[in-house]
Amino acid sequence: MSLARALRVFEEKGALAGPVETNPIATGLINETHFVCDARGEGFIAQRLNPVFDPAVNDNIVRVTRHLAARDVPTYRVVLIEGDSAIDLGDDGIWRLVTQIPGDSFNRPPDREHVVVAGRAFGDLHRALFAFSESLHPLGFPFHETQTHLMDLAAALRECADHDFYAELKPLAEEVLEAGRELPRFEGVPARVVHGDPKFNNLLFEPDAEGGPKVCGIIDLDTVSRMPLAYDWGDAMRSWCNRAGENAAEAELDLDFVAATAEGLASAFEGEDAPELGEAERRSLSQGLEVISLELCSRFAADVLRESYWGWDDTRFERAAEHNLFRARGQLSLYHQAVESRAERERAIPL
Repeated sequence: MSLARALRVFEEKGALAGPVETNPIATGLINETHFVCDARGEGFIAQRLNPVFDPAVNDNIVRVTRHLAARDVPTYRVVLIEGDSAIDLGDDGIWRLVTQIPGDSFNRPPDREHVVVAGRAFGDLHRALFAFSESLHPLGFPFHETQTHLMDLAAALRECADHDFYAELKPLAEEVLEAGRELPRFEGVPARVVHGDPKFNNLLFEPDAEGGPKVCGIIDLDTVSRMPLAYDWGDAMRSWCNRAGENAAEAELDLDFVAATAEGLASAFEGEDAPELGEAERRSLSQGLEVISLELCSRFAADVLRESYWGWDDTRFERAAEHNLFRARGQLSLYHQAVESRAERERAIPL
Protein backbone atom coordinates (compact mmCIF):
# COMPACT_ATOMS: atom_id res chain seq x y z
CA MET A 1 0.00 0.00 0.00
CA SER A 2 1.44 3.37 -1.02
CA LEU A 3 0.44 5.07 2.26
CA ALA A 4 2.31 2.46 4.32
CA ARG A 5 5.39 2.90 2.16
CA ALA A 6 5.24 6.70 2.46
CA LEU A 7 4.94 6.49 6.24
CA ARG A 8 7.95 4.17 6.42
CA VAL A 9 10.01 6.68 4.45
CA PHE A 10 8.83 9.57 6.62
CA GLU A 11 9.87 7.56 9.69
CA GLU A 12 13.24 6.62 8.21
CA LYS A 13 13.93 10.28 7.43
CA GLY A 14 13.03 11.34 10.98
CA ALA A 15 9.87 13.27 10.11
CA LEU A 16 7.65 10.84 12.06
CA ALA A 17 8.24 8.82 15.20
CA GLY A 18 6.65 5.37 14.87
CA PRO A 19 4.40 3.65 15.43
CA VAL A 20 1.75 5.83 13.82
CA GLU A 21 -2.04 5.84 13.65
CA THR A 22 -3.86 6.99 10.52
CA ASN A 23 -7.37 7.92 9.46
CA PRO A 24 -8.44 8.76 5.91
CA ILE A 25 -9.88 12.22 5.19
CA ALA A 26 -12.44 12.00 2.40
CA THR A 27 -13.57 15.62 1.98
CA GLY A 28 -11.23 16.53 -0.91
CA LEU A 29 -11.95 15.72 -4.55
CA ILE A 30 -8.36 15.59 -5.80
CA ASN A 31 -5.58 14.46 -3.44
CA GLU A 32 -5.53 11.30 -1.32
CA THR A 33 -5.35 12.60 2.27
CA HIS A 34 -4.80 10.98 5.67
CA PHE A 35 -4.57 12.22 9.24
CA VAL A 36 -1.45 10.84 10.94
CA CYS A 37 -0.63 10.78 14.65
CA ASP A 38 2.85 9.55 15.59
CA ALA A 39 4.24 8.05 18.80
CA ARG A 40 5.01 11.52 20.18
CA GLY A 41 1.34 12.43 19.90
CA GLU A 42 2.03 14.94 17.15
CA GLY A 43 -0.57 15.32 14.41
CA PHE A 44 0.22 15.59 10.70
CA ILE A 45 -1.53 15.38 7.36
CA ALA A 46 -0.05 13.01 4.77
CA GLN A 47 -1.13 13.63 1.18
CA ARG A 48 -0.51 11.86 -2.10
CA LEU A 49 -0.41 14.54 -4.77
CA ASN A 50 -2.80 13.95 -7.63
CA PRO A 51 -0.89 13.42 -10.90
CA VAL A 52 -2.74 16.36 -12.49
CA PHE A 53 -0.48 18.64 -10.42
CA ASP A 54 3.11 19.43 -11.27
CA PRO A 55 5.16 18.22 -8.24
CA ALA A 56 6.68 21.72 -8.08
CA VAL A 57 3.47 22.97 -6.46
CA ASN A 58 4.89 21.58 -3.21
CA ASP A 59 7.66 24.17 -3.46
CA ASN A 60 5.03 26.86 -4.08
CA ILE A 61 3.36 25.86 -0.82
CA VAL A 62 6.65 26.05 1.11
CA ARG A 63 7.32 29.58 -0.16
CA VAL A 64 3.80 30.88 0.36
CA THR A 65 3.27 29.38 3.83
CA ARG A 66 6.62 30.78 4.96
CA HIS A 67 5.52 34.23 3.72
CA LEU A 68 2.11 33.94 5.42
CA ALA A 69 3.56 32.76 8.73
CA ALA A 70 5.85 35.81 8.83
CA ARG A 71 2.73 37.97 8.58
CA ASP A 72 0.69 36.06 11.19
CA VAL A 73 -1.76 34.58 8.69
CA PRO A 74 -2.64 31.18 10.20
CA THR A 75 -1.81 28.24 7.97
CA TYR A 76 0.11 24.98 8.03
CA ARG A 77 3.77 24.29 7.21
CA VAL A 78 5.31 21.64 5.01
CA VAL A 79 7.60 19.20 6.82
CA LEU A 80 10.83 19.23 4.81
CA ILE A 81 12.35 15.79 4.19
CA GLU A 82 16.11 16.28 3.99
CA GLY A 83 15.41 19.71 2.51
CA ASP A 84 12.79 18.50 0.04
CA SER A 85 9.10 19.40 0.12
CA ALA A 86 7.94 15.88 -0.82
CA ILE A 87 9.08 12.32 -1.47
CA ASP A 88 8.76 10.63 -4.85
CA LEU A 89 7.84 6.95 -4.56
CA GLY A 90 7.54 6.28 -8.29
CA ASP A 91 4.44 4.22 -9.00
CA ASP A 92 3.33 4.76 -5.38
CA GLY A 93 3.09 8.49 -5.99
CA ILE A 94 4.47 11.76 -4.65
CA TRP A 95 3.75 12.27 -0.95
CA ARG A 96 4.10 15.24 1.34
CA LEU A 97 3.71 15.68 5.07
CA VAL A 98 2.28 18.87 6.56
CA THR A 99 1.51 19.98 10.07
CA GLN A 100 -2.01 19.49 11.34
CA ILE A 101 -4.01 22.50 12.52
CA PRO A 102 -6.60 21.51 15.14
CA GLY A 103 -9.95 23.09 14.40
CA ASP A 104 -13.43 22.54 13.05
CA SER A 105 -14.29 22.59 9.36
CA PHE A 106 -17.69 23.02 7.73
CA ASN A 107 -18.73 22.12 4.22
CA ARG A 108 -21.17 25.04 4.35
CA PRO A 109 -21.28 28.08 6.66
CA PRO A 110 -23.31 27.56 9.85
CA ASP A 111 -24.42 31.21 9.94
CA ARG A 112 -23.71 34.73 8.72
CA GLU A 113 -21.11 35.43 11.39
CA HIS A 114 -18.98 32.54 10.15
CA VAL A 115 -19.19 34.00 6.63
CA VAL A 116 -17.95 37.44 7.69
CA VAL A 117 -15.12 35.92 9.73
CA ALA A 118 -14.16 33.66 6.83
CA GLY A 119 -14.12 36.64 4.47
CA ARG A 120 -11.84 38.56 6.81
CA ALA A 121 -9.46 35.59 7.00
CA PHE A 122 -9.21 35.37 3.23
CA GLY A 123 -8.95 39.15 3.07
CA ASP A 124 -5.94 38.95 5.41
CA LEU A 125 -4.45 36.27 3.17
CA HIS A 126 -4.96 38.40 0.05
CA ARG A 127 -3.47 41.45 1.72
CA ALA A 128 -0.42 39.50 2.89
CA LEU A 129 0.09 38.00 -0.56
CA PHE A 130 0.06 41.42 -2.24
CA ALA A 131 3.64 41.63 -0.90
CA PHE A 132 4.66 38.17 -2.16
CA SER A 133 7.25 38.64 -4.91
CA GLU A 134 8.76 35.17 -5.29
CA SER A 135 8.16 33.08 -8.39
CA LEU A 136 5.46 30.40 -8.49
CA HIS A 137 5.62 27.23 -10.55
CA PRO A 138 2.71 26.47 -12.93
CA LEU A 139 0.19 24.00 -11.53
CA GLY A 140 0.55 21.60 -14.43
CA PHE A 141 -2.94 22.01 -15.90
CA PRO A 142 -5.19 24.89 -17.02
CA PHE A 143 -6.63 26.46 -13.88
CA HIS A 144 -9.20 29.22 -13.93
CA GLU A 145 -8.47 29.65 -17.63
CA THR A 146 -12.14 30.04 -18.33
CA GLN A 147 -12.02 30.21 -22.10
CA THR A 148 -9.74 27.15 -22.20
CA HIS A 149 -12.29 25.17 -20.20
CA LEU A 150 -15.08 26.31 -22.51
CA MET A 151 -13.05 25.22 -25.53
CA ASP A 152 -12.47 21.85 -23.86
CA LEU A 153 -16.23 21.42 -23.47
CA ALA A 154 -16.70 22.22 -27.15
CA ALA A 155 -14.01 19.66 -28.01
CA ALA A 156 -15.69 17.03 -25.81
CA LEU A 157 -18.94 17.58 -27.73
CA ARG A 158 -17.12 17.01 -31.00
CA GLU A 159 -15.11 14.01 -29.86
CA CYS A 160 -17.54 12.09 -27.66
CA ALA A 161 -20.74 11.99 -29.71
CA ASP A 162 -21.07 8.25 -29.10
CA HIS A 163 -21.21 8.63 -25.31
CA ASP A 164 -24.49 7.37 -23.88
CA PHE A 165 -25.03 10.64 -21.95
CA TYR A 166 -24.37 12.80 -25.03
CA ALA A 167 -27.99 13.52 -25.98
CA GLU A 168 -28.88 14.44 -22.41
CA LEU A 169 -25.86 16.68 -21.98
CA LYS A 170 -25.88 18.45 -25.35
CA PRO A 171 -28.60 21.09 -24.66
CA LEU A 172 -26.94 22.08 -21.38
CA ALA A 173 -23.50 22.21 -23.00
CA GLU A 174 -24.73 24.40 -25.85
CA GLU A 175 -26.33 26.79 -23.34
CA VAL A 176 -23.05 26.98 -21.42
CA LEU A 177 -21.04 27.69 -24.57
CA GLU A 178 -23.48 30.42 -25.63
CA ALA A 179 -23.32 32.05 -22.17
CA GLY A 180 -19.53 31.79 -22.24
CA ARG A 181 -19.38 34.16 -25.18
CA GLU A 182 -20.78 36.92 -22.98
CA LEU A 183 -18.54 36.38 -19.94
CA PRO A 184 -16.17 39.15 -18.79
CA ARG A 185 -12.53 38.51 -19.77
CA PHE A 186 -11.00 40.62 -16.95
CA GLU A 187 -8.91 42.51 -19.50
CA GLY A 188 -6.67 45.09 -17.88
CA VAL A 189 -7.16 43.54 -14.44
CA PRO A 190 -3.85 42.78 -12.67
CA ALA A 191 -2.88 39.27 -11.59
CA ARG A 192 -2.60 38.88 -7.83
CA VAL A 193 -1.36 35.96 -5.74
CA VAL A 194 -4.52 34.21 -4.54
CA HIS A 195 -5.45 30.97 -2.80
CA GLY A 196 -7.20 29.58 -5.86
CA ASP A 197 -9.64 27.28 -4.06
CA PRO A 198 -11.40 29.17 -1.24
CA LYS A 199 -13.98 26.50 -0.45
CA PHE A 200 -15.49 26.96 2.98
CA ASN A 201 -14.01 23.68 4.21
CA ASN A 202 -10.54 25.03 3.47
CA LEU A 203 -10.94 27.12 6.62
CA LEU A 204 -10.54 25.77 10.15
CA PHE A 205 -12.39 27.43 13.04
CA GLU A 206 -12.12 27.61 16.81
CA PRO A 207 -14.03 29.76 19.36
CA ASP A 208 -12.63 33.19 20.13
CA ALA A 209 -12.50 34.68 23.65
CA GLU A 210 -16.19 35.59 23.49
CA GLY A 211 -17.25 32.23 22.08
CA GLY A 212 -17.69 33.48 18.53
CA PRO A 213 -16.03 31.94 15.46
CA LYS A 214 -12.34 32.53 14.80
CA VAL A 215 -10.33 31.20 11.86
CA CYS A 216 -7.33 29.24 13.17
CA GLY A 217 -6.08 27.97 9.84
CA ILE A 218 -6.32 28.27 6.06
CA ILE A 219 -5.44 25.01 4.30
CA ASP A 220 -5.15 23.39 0.86
CA LEU A 221 -2.76 25.75 -0.92
CA ASP A 222 -2.03 23.51 -3.92
CA THR A 223 -3.71 26.00 -6.23
CA VAL A 224 -2.01 29.19 -5.05
CA SER A 225 -1.44 31.15 -8.26
CA ARG A 226 -1.27 34.56 -9.86
CA MET A 227 -4.61 35.53 -11.38
CA PRO A 228 -7.26 38.25 -11.03
CA LEU A 229 -8.50 38.61 -7.48
CA ALA A 230 -12.04 38.21 -8.82
CA TYR A 231 -11.51 34.45 -9.11
CA ASP A 232 -11.05 34.06 -5.35
CA TRP A 233 -13.94 36.42 -4.63
CA GLY A 234 -16.18 34.61 -7.09
CA ASP A 235 -15.25 31.14 -5.87
CA ALA A 236 -15.77 32.15 -2.25
CA MET A 237 -19.27 33.36 -3.11
CA ARG A 238 -19.91 30.20 -5.11
CA SER A 239 -18.84 27.98 -2.22
CA TRP A 240 -20.19 29.95 0.73
CA CYS A 241 -23.39 31.50 -0.56
CA ASN A 242 -25.14 28.61 -2.31
CA ARG A 243 -27.35 27.23 0.44
CA ALA A 244 -28.03 24.09 -1.58
CA GLY A 245 -24.34 23.22 -1.91
CA GLU A 246 -22.39 21.90 -4.86
CA ASN A 247 -24.15 18.54 -4.91
CA ALA A 248 -27.61 19.85 -5.71
CA ALA A 249 -29.27 20.19 -9.09
CA GLU A 250 -30.85 23.55 -8.16
CA ALA A 251 -28.77 26.28 -6.51
CA GLU A 252 -30.05 28.58 -3.76
CA LEU A 253 -28.01 31.79 -3.82
CA ASP A 254 -28.22 33.57 -0.46
CA LEU A 255 -27.73 37.28 -1.15
CA ASP A 256 -27.32 38.06 2.54
CA PHE A 257 -24.38 35.65 2.58
CA VAL A 258 -23.07 37.35 -0.57
CA ALA A 259 -23.07 40.68 1.28
CA ALA A 260 -21.42 39.05 4.30
CA THR A 261 -18.71 37.53 2.09
CA ALA A 262 -18.04 40.87 0.42
CA GLU A 263 -17.97 42.63 3.80
CA GLY A 264 -15.32 40.23 5.10
CA LEU A 265 -13.17 40.14 1.96
CA ALA A 266 -13.24 43.93 1.58
CA SER A 267 -11.63 44.31 5.00
CA ALA A 268 -8.29 43.69 3.25
CA PHE A 269 -8.60 47.12 1.65
CA GLU A 270 -9.36 49.12 4.79
CA GLY A 271 -6.84 51.39 6.53
CA GLU A 272 -4.17 53.79 5.42
CA ASP A 273 -1.65 51.15 4.31
CA ALA A 274 -4.18 48.98 2.48
CA PRO A 275 -3.53 47.99 -1.15
CA GLU A 276 -5.28 50.14 -3.72
CA LEU A 277 -7.48 48.70 -6.44
CA GLY A 278 -8.13 50.34 -9.77
CA GLU A 279 -11.59 50.83 -11.21
CA ALA A 280 -11.43 47.79 -13.51
CA GLU A 281 -10.29 45.55 -10.67
CA ARG A 282 -13.03 46.78 -8.32
CA ARG A 283 -15.63 46.21 -11.03
CA SER A 284 -14.34 42.69 -11.66
CA LEU A 285 -14.98 41.60 -8.07
CA SER A 286 -18.75 41.49 -8.62
CA GLN A 287 -18.29 39.53 -11.86
CA GLY A 288 -16.31 36.68 -10.37
CA LEU A 289 -19.32 34.62 -9.29
CA GLU A 290 -20.76 34.52 -12.81
CA VAL A 291 -17.40 33.56 -14.33
CA ILE A 292 -16.50 30.90 -11.79
CA SER A 293 -19.91 29.21 -11.71
CA LEU A 294 -20.08 28.93 -15.49
CA GLU A 295 -16.45 27.80 -15.68
CA LEU A 296 -17.06 25.04 -13.15
CA CYS A 297 -20.25 24.07 -14.95
CA SER A 298 -18.26 23.69 -18.17
CA ARG A 299 -15.68 21.49 -16.42
CA PHE A 300 -18.34 19.22 -14.93
CA ALA A 301 -20.11 19.07 -18.30
CA ALA A 302 -16.94 18.09 -20.16
CA ASP A 303 -16.30 15.34 -17.65
CA VAL A 304 -19.78 13.94 -18.17
CA LEU A 305 -18.37 12.76 -21.49
CA ARG A 306 -14.74 12.19 -20.56
CA GLU A 307 -15.29 10.66 -17.09
CA SER A 308 -11.60 11.11 -16.34
CA TYR A 309 -11.09 13.97 -13.89
CA TRP A 310 -13.55 14.55 -11.06
CA GLY A 311 -14.05 12.22 -8.14
CA TRP A 312 -17.67 11.14 -7.73
CA ASP A 313 -20.02 9.75 -5.10
CA ASP A 314 -20.71 6.09 -5.80
CA THR A 315 -23.21 5.93 -2.93
CA ARG A 316 -25.61 8.26 -4.78
CA PHE A 317 -24.78 7.72 -8.44
CA GLU A 318 -24.08 4.73 -10.63
CA ARG A 319 -21.19 6.36 -12.51
CA ALA A 320 -19.15 9.52 -12.81
CA ALA A 321 -21.10 10.79 -15.83
CA GLU A 322 -24.35 10.82 -13.86
CA HIS A 323 -22.84 12.69 -10.91
CA ASN A 324 -21.07 15.22 -13.14
CA LEU A 325 -24.26 15.96 -15.06
CA PHE A 326 -26.05 16.54 -11.76
CA ARG A 327 -23.30 18.92 -10.62
CA ALA A 328 -23.22 20.72 -13.97
CA ARG A 329 -26.94 21.44 -13.66
CA GLY A 330 -26.39 22.84 -10.18
CA GLN A 331 -23.64 25.20 -11.32
CA LEU A 332 -25.66 26.36 -14.33
CA SER A 333 -28.53 27.12 -11.96
CA LEU A 334 -26.13 29.14 -9.80
CA TYR A 335 -24.85 31.02 -12.85
CA HIS A 336 -28.40 32.04 -13.80
CA GLN A 337 -29.09 33.26 -10.26
CA ALA A 338 -25.83 35.19 -10.30
CA VAL A 339 -26.80 36.94 -13.55
CA GLU A 340 -30.25 37.77 -12.22
CA SER A 341 -28.80 39.25 -9.00
CA ARG A 342 -25.96 41.17 -10.66
CA ALA A 343 -27.15 44.65 -9.66
CA GLU A 344 -27.81 43.66 -6.07
CA ARG A 345 -24.45 41.93 -5.77
CA GLU A 346 -22.66 44.99 -7.15
CA ARG A 347 -24.29 47.15 -4.46
CA ALA A 348 -23.20 44.68 -1.77
CA ILE A 349 -19.47 45.15 -2.40
CA PRO A 350 -18.28 48.02 -0.14
CA LEU A 351 -15.43 49.22 -2.35
